[in-house]
Amino acid sequence: MILYCVLIAVVALFSRVFALLIAVPFVTKLIFATDEQEVQSKSESPALLQYLGIFTAICALLVIVKLLPLLQALEIWISVGACPVVFAFALQRYRKYETAFLTALVPGLLFIGLKNLFFFPYIKSLAEESNQLFMSSIENVFSPEMMESMYPTLETVKNIMIYGNASLWMVGIVIGIFVGAFIFSKRSSLKWHFNKIKFHYYVQLGVALGLILFIIKFRVISYNVLFIVGLLYLIQGYSVLYCYVESMMKRSKFLGIVMLIIPIFSYILLLVITIVGLLDNWLPLRKFAHNKGDKE
Repeated sequence: MILYCVLIAVVALFSRVFALLIAVPFVTKLIFATDEQEVQSKSESPALLQYLGIFTAICALLVIVKLLPLLQALEIWISVGACPVVFAFALQRYRKYETAFLTALVPGLLFIGLKNLFFFPYIKSLAEESNQLFMSSIENVFSPEMMESMYPTLETVKNIMIYGNASLWMVGIVIGIFVGAFIFSKRSSLKWHFNKIKFHYYVQLGVALGLILFIIKFRVISYNVLFIVGLLYLIQGYSVLYCYVESMMKRSKFLGIVMLIIPIFSYILLLVITIVGLLDNWLPLRKFAHNKGDKE
């Protein structure tokens, strides 16, 4: 386990997403039987604490030897240490991937809330410094006229980095845990079928919260809340889309994959898919796809 923890920590230094692709299946498998048909006895569950303890020691050592600043070490510990443990524990207890996935996001959400509450000036200064370095580097490449035309776009990107840092940070966590859960599912008897993903109705409370915060002028918080919740419904919307593309993929897998990839290049299509995911909780959007599959 120590070697795996070291590997995950090293990968996390470069990419938390790829580290989660290793950590989520590995940690989840710790509390499942070798044949992956029965959950191990409760005496085996301390394996999660063992993983978390070793990973905590590695992060602490990196801080002590000054290879990582404390805030970055906390980010890695929360995202790659705590989140996979919470996912594995929730999957063991509830036996439902959607519930385990949403539960695993809680440590990250709590962390970004506290981080912005106590360290926002530090986050803002870092983003501004990065922006200044980037501006000085491209000033030697582009003409003054080109720089002037690019300035509004660059200013928008800087503001997104500052005020949208919470949602941007959560993107990697959501993707890493989601894909990591699917990797585990492929090797487990407890399957997670992409065409059946549907999050619980209570996720819509996040949409309501975001809209309320927007109305009462807490715009920065509302944008982050709506983006994170929207990302979840984008996943659910893609699940609905996959229901319709699934039959097409039986005839031409290439065409089906193209149909799934095309929306990625259009934010309007991504927004439509997100709305479809939201409506999926209220309307029988998958019914036609399933009936069509039955007729075929």
